[in-house]
Amino acid sequence: MGGKDLMKLIAMLIVVLSVALASAQTSPSSDSGSTAVANPNVRHIIGLNAVKRNATGKLTVQDGVLEFKNVKAGDKVPVASIDDVFIGTETTQSGGRAGQAVKAAAIAAPYGSGSALPILMRTKVDILTVSYHDPEGAHHGAIFALPIGRAERMREQLIQAGAHASPPEK
Repeated sequence: MGGKDLMKLIAMLIVVLSVALASAQTSPSSDSGSTAVANPNVRHIIGLNAVKRNATGKLTVQDGVLEFKNVKAGDKVPVASIDDVFIGTETTQSGGRAGQAVKAAAIAAPYGSGSALPILMRTKVDILTVSYHDPEGAHHGAIFALPIGRAERMREQLIQAGAHASPPEK
């Protein structure tokens, strides 16, 4: 295989991977007519006792409760116990099978041409941090990673349901 053929193969691999990643990262909005709007593909970073770190599930606000639920576990935080809600954005690097494939392709690419591949794997996510207290008065916090553009809506839902929140920073 000549140098030109190899470069064409690498360019084709980059295009195929970027198209696959773009289609995997876009998720349709699932707004239903009920009072609860589920945020799919939310990752629980840390903070809930009944749910493992980095678990993926759905986050809803309904009937005065913030609930995170996945197939293995779930946990609820009463909205009235929420002391503050913070939002922000973060750049992350995707993992899983697609991430491993891109890393392997980057290592195998000749002459350093694979160094651009991991850049394609970077995505932005919204970060939602909820500060709350338990019935005994102890303070806790839970951090969630949501698809970009979803944290502000979740913050508004929490405030409408009765959560306390500081004004957002400009």
